[in-house]
Amino acid sequence: MSHQTRTASIATTMLVVLAGVFLMHPLSYASAATESELRARMEAQQKEIQKLEKEIAAYHKTLSQTTEQSKTLQQEVARIETQIKKVNADMRLTQNRLASTQLQIEELDGNIAESQSKMEAHRQTLAETLQAVYQADTNSLMEVLLQHERISDFFGNLEDLEHLEESINSNLASLRESKKVLEDEHATRTEQKKTLSALDRELQSRRVIEQNAKKVKNTLLAETKNEEARYQKLVRDREAKREAMLNEIQRTEDELRKLIDPSTIPGSHAGILAWPIKGSVALTQSFGNTPDSQILYNGKPHNGIDLRAPIGTPLHAADSGEVWETGNTDAYAGCLSYGKWVLIKHPNNLATLYAHLSQILVTRGTSVTREDLIGYTGETGYATGPHLHFGVYDASTMQFRSSKIAGSNCQFLPYGGYLNPLAYL
Repeated sequence: MSHQTRTASIATTMLVVLAGVFLMHPLSYASAATESELRARMEAQQKEIQKLEKEIAAYHKTLSQTTEQSKTLQQEVARIETQIKKVNADMRLTQNRLASTQLQIEELDGNIAESQSKMEAHRQTLAETLQAVYQADTNSLMEVLLQHERISDFFGNLEDLEHLEESINSNLASLRESKKVLEDEHATRTEQKKTLSALDRELQSRRVIEQNAKKVKNTLLAETKNEEARYQKLVRDREAKREAMLNEIQRTEDELRKLIDPSTIPGSHAGILAWPIKGSVALTQSFGNTPDSQILYNGKPHNGIDLRAPIGTPLHAADSGEVWETGNTDAYAGCLSYGKWVLIKHPNNLATLYAHLSQILVTRGTSVTREDLIGYTGETGYATGPHLHFGVYDASTMQFRSSKIAGSNCQFLPYGGYLNPLAYL
C-alpha cells in the first residue's frame, strides 16, 4: 500500500472514529425504563408532599382560631390533640421530603455515572487518534511530498489532516463540556446530601416535639384527674403565679433600662436584625403599652413582640453572634415564664431572646450566623397559645439569676434593659 493511500486511509478512519464518539453509549431500554420508573416515583412523592402541606395548613387554620386559653378542660385537651396531629403531619411531610431528596440523589448518581462513561469514551478515542497521528507522522514533510506523483494529491491529504485536526479539537471541546457537566452534578449532589442531613435532623427534632406534646397532654390529665373543677383551679393557680412572675420581671427590667447607654448600641434602623421566622409573619402582640398589654400584662408594657407560629415552626437567628445562654423554666415546677428560651449576644452589643420554644438546637457558647436554624417554636412556659416571644436587649445590661419571689422555684431567668424589636427588624 502506498504512503498516500495509507495516510488517506488513516485520516478517513480517524474521522469515522471521531464521528462515532457522538453516537456512543445510547441509553438501553433497561436504563430508560429505570429512569421512567424513577421519574414516576418522584412525581408521586411530590403529590404526597402537596397533600400533606394542605393538611398542615388546615390544622394551622384550626389552631390559629384559638387565640385565647381554652375555657374548659375538654377544649384544652382537644386543642392539644390537634397540636399533636399537626406535629405528626409535620413529621410525615419531613419524611416525604427526605424520600424525595433521596430520589433526586439517586437520579444524580445515574447522571454522574453516564457522564463519567462519556468522558472515558472521549479520552479513549483521543488516545487512539493521537497514537495513529503519531505513527502516520514518522516521515518528514519533504519525504511525504516526494512520495506523491502529483502535488494536488499531497494537498488533498493535507486537507484530510485539517479535517482530522478539526475533529480532534471538537472532541476536546466535548470532553471539556462533559467534565464541566460532571463537576456541576457532583456539586449538586453534595448540596442535596447536605439537605438530606438537615432533613434527618429536622425529623429527629419533630419526633421530640411530638413526644413532648403527648407528655403535656398526659400531665394535664394527671393533674386534673380529668375533672373540670380541678382544671379550673389549676388555671387560677397558674394565673396567680404568672402575674407574680410578670411583676418581678417588670420591676427588675425597669431598673435595668436605666443602665442603657444609647451610644453603645445601634440606632433605630430597619434590617439590623432579620425576622426570626421566615415567610409571612403575623404580629399578635406588639411592643410596649398596647391594648393587649392592658389585659395580658396587667397594664404593664410588653417587653418584646409576639409572633404567631404553630408548634414546630423553624426558628432562625436574627443576626450572627454567640449563644450566650439557654434555659428551660419548665424544668422548675411552678415557674411560669419563658419556657424553653435562647439568648444570643451580637457583636453590635444587642442581645436577642427567643422564648416559648418546643425544641432548642444550639448550646451555650456556640457561634451562629445570621438566619441559622436555632430551634423550633412552641408554647412552653406560660403561653396562651403557640407563638414566639422575641425580645431585644442592651447586652451590657443583661443579668441571669433566680427569682426573688417568696416560694418561687424559678432558678435561672434572663433579665435586661429591653428595647423595641420593631426598631431593628
